[in-house]
Amino acid sequence: MNLDEGLAKLAERRARSLEMGGEKKLARQRALGKLDVRTRVRLLLDEGSLTEYGQLNSHFSEAAQQTAEITPADGVVSGVGQVDGRHIIVVAEDFTVKGGSHGVINSRKKLHMVQMARRERVPLVWLLDGAGARGQELMNDGLPDVTHFLEIARLSGIAPQCSVVLGPCAGDAALVGAATEFIVMRRDTGMMAAGGPPVVKAATGLDVTKEELGSAEIHARISGIVDRVADSDEEALALTRQFLSYLPTNAWSFPPVAAAREPESIDFDTIIPKEIRRPFDVKKVIRGIVDAESFFEIKPDFARMIVTGLARIDGHPVGVIANQSMVYAGAITASAARKARRFIDICSAYHLPLIFLQDVPGVMTGPQAEKEGTLRDGLAVVYALAWADVPKVTVVLRKAFGFGACAMGGWGGEQSLVVAWPTADFASLPMSGGVAAAFKTEIQNAADPTAKQREIESKFRDGTDPFNAAARFTVHDVITPSETPVRIRSALALARSRRSQQPGPTMRHGVMP
Repeated sequence: MNLDEGLAKLAERRARSLEMGGEKKLARQRALGKLDVRTRVRLLLDEGSLTEYGQLNSHFSEAAQQTAEITPADGVVSGVGQVDGRHIIVVAEDFTVKGGSHGVINSRKKLHMVQMARRERVPLVWLLDGAGARGQELMNDGLPDVTHFLEIARLSGIAPQCSVVLGPCAGDAALVGAATEFIVMRRDTGMMAAGGPPVVKAATGLDVTKEELGSAEIHARISGIVDRVADSDEEALALTRQFLSYLPTNAWSFPPVAAAREPESIDFDTIIPKEIRRPFDVKKVIRGIVDAESFFEIKPDFARMIVTGLARIDGHPVGVIANQSMVYAGAITASAARKARRFIDICSAYHLPLIFLQDVPGVMTGPQAEKEGTLRDGLAVVYALAWADVPKVTVVLRKAFGFGACAMGGWGGEQSLVVAWPTADFASLPMSGGVAAAFKTEIQNAADPTAKQREIESKFRDGTDPFNAAARFTVHDVITPSETPVRIRSALALARSRRSQQPGPTMRHGVMP
């Protein structure tokens, strides 16, 4: 064909690709309150920054790709754009084209974009709204290909990866989402499951709904796979942009610095209740330490006995891990340990300092805790800390008992600062349980066992306070609560002195417990 014919055909094919699945299917998406795929990509990226790759793709055909049926972009819009002026790669499934299913060309493009993100060392964002494998093309495809999952794994810790689950995602789409480092899921329209209701019915005979399989409620509160839940496409995309704002472009750079803001005005002297066992909301402490309105909580609905989130201090991104005494007194359960371990790994990979706020009675014990594997999950937290080569600060607010205190940044964790409030209470065992175990025979043989236990406890009580810890140099200092923000800022400023060369990917060895 001559140039004029070629240009005309190019214009026609480009126009057809922008029609996506056609007006009827687009109207169905709008009726569900969902945005079309191209609007989603536009809202995620800085205005006008998208350079699309594979716009003229269509479905797999044995013949030359001149068939009457065109599947625009083969159900996935992909390309390079910018978020806050920094390059990212986006892969966005289009449910209006064959349900956003994973076909031959569709999967080839996705794999190419993951590999490009790894080569160029830029973040990768998935906008997921796909129905899994495309049976017409992949049912007789031989042994399933694992390549793209391996590439996603290889990119982990090299450049941030995010998934935004906006529709019913089964099979490949759900697995991709679960493999990334940050997952947002839209309430009501979002779903994640290894197989959709028809697959479940065929495999198990069970009749289930999408919501029963993998709703936002299930994955945000029970499985813990989802990091944040959004009520609209727009909110989900905004949360993704916000998450990326705390992280560097890749592991060879430090996190971006924003304008510093004073923390929220908090009366620290009234935060801790006078009644020693009374719970309080540790998020109030966090808000008084970090830059105002900068705290971005991760997994707020999962394992609520521990709080994890990104924030800024003096404009510099940090990670915060705190025990929440309002739930299980802040004890570390198996789910809490998994939440903390994953968060530590993310902060370590992308060079964010870690702030530990301790109020921990220990690792959860009892028959149920042992069945859940709490021992191994708790150890995995310390394993993650062993390879987290980032500045660390530990503040003991109140309780700091046993291995729970170790997992929450105990002494010897190479911290830039370890301080305790005057309300702190230290021990390898809680006082009552420790005395009961260590002096069991003496207490049982006493005329008044209860009085004897109290007598023994009184001998140890002064040794568990923060001043004994300071005397033994297992904390650097005892400070007033109101001194906390200044001491943390000072320690982090000191720690930035170690930035004498460009960073690199975090080293990992051994076998995770």
